Amino acid sequence: MKKLKIIIIIGIIAILGIGIGYMYAPKKINKQPEISQVRAICNLATLKTYYHNVAKIEKGKDWIFQTDRELWIEYTGIATIGIDMSMVEMKVEGNKVIVYLPKAKLLSIDIDDKEINEDSYFYSKDNIVFKNQITAEEETQAINEAQTKMKNSVEENSQLLKMAQERAKDLIEQYIIQLSELSKTNYNIEWQYGE
Repeated sequence: MKKLKIIIIIGIIAILGIGIGYMYAPKKINKQPEISQVRAICNLATLKTYYHNVAKIEKGKDWIFQTDRELWIEYTGIATIGIDMSMVEMKVEGNKVIVYLPKAKLLSIDIDDKEINEDSYFYSKDNIVFKNQITAEEETQAINEAQTKMKNSVEENSQLLKMAQERAKDLIEQYIIQLSELSKTNYNIEWQYGE
């Protein structure tokens, strides 16, 4: 009877050992790179740059008793630069992954509203009697013109655009390398770039 108990205990330990060994044994994951993941990575790779901008209004007097007026509005803007995710393409041919990456571009340019307050406005003095007030429409126009200049400046900054594209490329490459290690498949990446 004692021998039977020992044999049963040894059998149970052997079965548990095989089961645990199977659970923790490295497995080959049959997973290929997915375009949805690559597009999500491009979204993460966007580059946000903050800039200081000044909108300026110079308003001449309409008649002799008015004074010329000036207004500066200082504010912080945010330019978001990245890859248009809908343009990213990927094809897997065996162990070769072909990734088409469009050029990075300015995705949006916004004003950080939290930064604009009464200290952001600098006015020249007005004539006490004959006012030459700067209107809200003139302020809006000045800000729009300043934003347009900033937009043009960002779009002409090839180094900043290249940095955003390289960031997307590096993150996609890391994703494919990690997937390669997990799936035990050696993926070779071929890059194609947009014009």
